[in-house]
Amino acid sequence: MITRHSPTTVAPPSSDYTHGVKVTEAETWMHVSGQIGIRSDGTLAGGSAEQMEVSWQRIFAILEDAEMSKDNIVKVTAFLTKAEDVGLYREVRDRMLEGHICASTLLIVSGLADPEWTVEIEAIAAK
Repeated sequence: MITRHSPTTVAPPSSDYTHGVKVTEAETWMHVSGQIGIRSDGTLAGGSAEQMEVSWQRIFAILEDAEMSKDNIVKVTAFLTKAEDVGLYREVRDRMLEGHICASTLLIVSGLADPEWTVEIEAIAAK
């Protein structure tokens, strides 16, 4: 159902993602809105690393609620407010996805809806 595509005629991905994901015969698609580092008790997680981890935890909880898992993620888009967090984001993403490879876009933006937020991550999953 999910086929990853990173042809040799294109430069390889710059980290652990694939250039394209083809999904065939999927019965269910899930679009997860951008998730931020707000814990379930409503408090903002600490620094950027913790905000990233909480964002991923929220994505996984939403997928689980839809009877899906991280293995169903086909595309993620992350928005960072600090360019110096790119390496950190990649480390956290790779750890949280535990080897699952999907299509990925990473953007540096001047700000998010709240100036204390340093990351927002959205996802698309198929099953």
